[in-house]
Amino acid sequence: MSSLASSDSSAGAGTVRAPETVVRFRLLPDGEFRDAPVLGWKGRVLQLDLQGSDPALGAPLEIESGCMLYLGELCEWDGSVGSVLVEHALDRAKLATDRDHWG
Repeated sequence: MSSLASSDSSAGAGTVRAPETVVRFRLLPDGEFRDAPVLGWKGRVLQLDLQGSDPALGAPLEIESGCMLYLGELCEWDGSVGSVLVEHALDRAKLATDRDHWG
């Protein structure tokens, strides 16, 4: 299991902290990857420190952790804290295995 909390946490739960975790993110479809510290999860919303970035609300994002790939949309912006509604969470190991089968 990833050091990140699951995006399947209950929606009413408080923030789940993931200390010292850094992910890579990019704006879709063709943004450059940048690093961002994870501030925690609130249900399916991943909070990241996006300091130095300026994505627009509603921007689609791809987020990579050590073992997961997340696809979502920037749903809130507060100072340097960006909240991303995670719509898809894919296990990168399983994705690599599936890619091998597809050719």
